[in-house]
Amino acid sequence: MSSVCEGTVDVNKGADMTQMMMRGRMSDAARFDAGVRGDVARARERFLAGDLGTAGVGLLTPEILSSWTRSFDSGVDPEGVELPVLRAETSRGRRLADTCEPIMRALGDQCRDSDTWGLLLDRECVQVHPNVGDERLVREGMERGGGVGATYREASVGTNGAGISVERLEPFMVVAEEHYRTSEHNLVSVGVPLRDIFGRLAGVLVMCQRIASANHMIVPYAQSIARSIDEQIALASDGDERTLFDAFSRHSRRPSLAVVGVSDHVFVANNAAQQLLREFVDADLLRRTVLEVAAAGRSRLLSLRLGHDHYRVHCRVVELSRGRRGAVASLTRVTEPSPTAVDAPGPEGEATPIHRAAALGLPVLVVGEQGSGRAHAVHGVGTCAEIDATSAALDPAAWIERLETRSRAGAVLIRDLDALGQKVLHRTLEVVRSAPQWVAATATRPLPEVESTFPVTVEVAPLRERTTEIAAITEDLLTALGGRGVRCAPEAMSILARNRWPGNIGQLRRVLAAALVSCRGQVITLDDLPREIAVSGLTVGDEGLLARTERELVFGALRSASWNRDAAAQSLGISRATMYRRIRQFGFQIPSSR
Repeated sequence: MSSVCEGTVDVNKGADMTQMMMRGRMSDAARFDAGVRGDVARARERFLAGDLGTAGVGLLTPEILSSWTRSFDSGVDPEGVELPVLRAETSRGRRLADTCEPIMRALGDQCRDSDTWGLLLDRECVQVHPNVGDERLVREGMERGGGVGATYREASVGTNGAGISVERLEPFMVVAEEHYRTSEHNLVSVGVPLRDIFGRLAGVLVMCQRIASANHMIVPYAQSIARSIDEQIALASDGDERTLFDAFSRHSRRPSLAVVGVSDHVFVANNAAQQLLREFVDADLLRRTVLEVAAAGRSRLLSLRLGHDHYRVHCRVVELSRGRRGAVASLTRVTEPSPTAVDAPGPEGEATPIHRAAALGLPVLVVGEQGSGRAHAVHGVGTCAEIDATSAALDPAAWIERLETRSRAGAVLIRDLDALGQKVLHRTLEVVRSAPQWVAATATRPLPEVESTFPVTVEVAPLRERTTEIAAITEDLLTALGGRGVRCAPEAMSILARNRWPGNIGQLRRVLAAALVSCRGQVITLDDLPREIAVSGLTVGDEGLLARTERELVFGALRSASWNRDAAAQSLGISRATMYRRIRQFGFQIPSSR
């Protein structure tokens, strides 16, 4: 290492210089002026001596100064000449070189006898194709170690067009004395990133020209060649990559939604997903999980903990060639539900499927007849803001906007999801998939078209099939109606339990509301129930005349005997055991003391 590198760069001075240069950036054309180049050369000497001073103000771009600093810190010899030779990644390098061969050959023909040559590097800045262009300059480059396997990494050869273009992921030109090594001060180098169909860095095109013949127009020329190479890379992509790319592009239209595309050979992420991956999201776990969904062949919405956060991951399977599959997955960070919201027990003391789905952040579709208590089952988990899908037809755009706003604020219940038209439903499912909070919906029947977005479907049985729950439901409804402490007399509860309730819980609520108005105390009696309910509760739909008559006789005897079973049996002339059997058979509720 030359002794000229044995100084220490004043980092604070470098930062001050950067701020000063950004206030008056020099044009690309002016950087070729001989006087400016002389000033840059002197600024470089001061830099290497550890005392930049003010010689470079208005001359050096911030990118050049930063690159000089990185080169210095990496221990690059400013007087070095040779190009270190590394081994490029064989399969990737060969594929890139083969794909670009026609364009590089044509570039060589165009640059012959022009003091210009071109290089093709992989994304690690390792050369994968022989130099093309002016034969004399190509030969000189080979003598310095140029050719396949040579590295142009900034940490190895210092400031150059390739290194800075990869650092910034955009075209960049380095003019003569701006190069860190003295051996490159007689040329201009321009690096232009090359991208595959997913927009990922695939390699770098480098154009070099002797300073005596060069001007700033080398930059647009290099960019035009790079565009041709990008097109060639896209054309060379196999059918599977194109299929996955099309699916990835469709689902990446919202910049804020993190999306990844995965197959056996591809893992691509949009900007939002890359941000998550930088925040310690376990990329390997994510890739394995999405590939497992792809292998199973069925799109899924699942809950996954990545790093310290909980995510809802919507995986859509993409069919590729020869029976292979990939998948596109969107990720939404889920706000952790509060313990009281998700751990509350169900009616029988255990967490229900809706509770467990809410705990995992998985959207739930609750299906059942109108009025069967679908919304009540969801609200049993915790507080949810409601939005009625039947109102979406009035102004679909405004309805979607309300849904987006509420889904960002907290848990949401969409009532009557099956009332939405196909266009609004499609947009609704997009909102649900990206919602940061838990979402539930109700419908009268399962909806196959939404099962990938609502992976959990819970069916609520009609009230007529839940006679054992009617007492508890009645108590809840009475409390909600303002009748806390009010109870139903046994004969009234017997009638309620035997009713068919075609209107489900909605009908029961209306009946109890009417009974509360009629009730004069804290007990609802048979006389307080609407007549049609009292009559219908004494019969069963398919019951014959004799059975219905026996039911009415037993009920009347019990009521006349103030619910004393022995006295009622004696009045009917039947045994006590027969009376007990009939009470159980007809579902009458009698206080145990009677």
